[in-house]
Amino acid sequence: MAARIALLALLPFSGVFAFSNTVPFVAWSSQRSDVLSSLSPGMRPNHGALLEDIMSNGDLCSYDAIVVVDHPGVHSSDLRTLQPSCRLASLIKDAPSSRQLPHVERSLGPSPEAAALLTHRCGSIAIDVIPGSGEWGLEADKKHVLSISMPPIEGSPRYRKTVMAEHEQLLSKELDRLAALASNHLVIYAGSHIPLERRALPPLSEFDSPPEAAALPSATAVASSKGGILHNYQLLTPALITSLLVAFFILVPIVMMGISALASIQSTLRSEAPKDYSAQEKKMQ
Repeated sequence: MAARIALLALLPFSGVFAFSNTVPFVAWSSQRSDVLSSLSPGMRPNHGALLEDIMSNGDLCSYDAIVVVDHPGVHSSDLRTLQPSCRLASLIKDAPSSRQLPHVERSLGPSPEAAALLTHRCGSIAIDVIPGSGEWGLEADKKHVLSISMPPIEGSPRYRKTVMAEHEQLLSKELDRLAALASNHLVIYAGSHIPLERRALPPLSEFDSPPEAAALPSATAVASSKGGILHNYQLLTPALITSLLVAFFILVPIVMMGISALASIQSTLRSEAPKDYSAQEKKMQ
């Protein structure tokens, strides 16, 4: 019975560990092709295995341009915050072929550059695109591989939603420019883990900004101080939720069962008076 209770208690947060170290993977093409329809992600899709399946397809080099978008820190929940009417959602919805995998395993360490592999595979021209710059073009009668590195996204859920909307606009502009230059193209959008050195940046020194700018509080700091702690911080993190579930659904029932078992123990020994014992005579003495 105790084992059954423990298994039932593990069900609510088993998905938390199942989706750890995963990133979203979205790919679509401007024309119908077997490159995406032949993907077999399986029960536990892996980012490296998906790229191998794409590169091993014979129709890969038929595209005039292949776009590889890397978005550090993005989660599938960030994509769900986008409006259904946004440009990026419309591009994916109207694409003749598309695949959307919200939870794809990707290692925390460095992974091979997809753009470099695709460039070597089809003998294409590699182009690094800075989102929002628009300073790039395609050469006529040649194949290209465009690498777009989006800025990292991190912070509270409300802040992530705002930043994700801004990133969507930047990326949509570059994809619209691509559609005008190459009608036959493939887009591979995938998240990645933020490097550890990016997460633990050293504090800025006095030489990084003028003293006047450092002395004045920023508008973001002033705005964030008005919302309170619940507005600026995410208190219920996945780790905290998991700890609470373990405590309330496993540890507490086990402790209660132990106390109940100890209270139900009955002693078989009884203290009985001797056969010829008389309490009245003992009192008179």
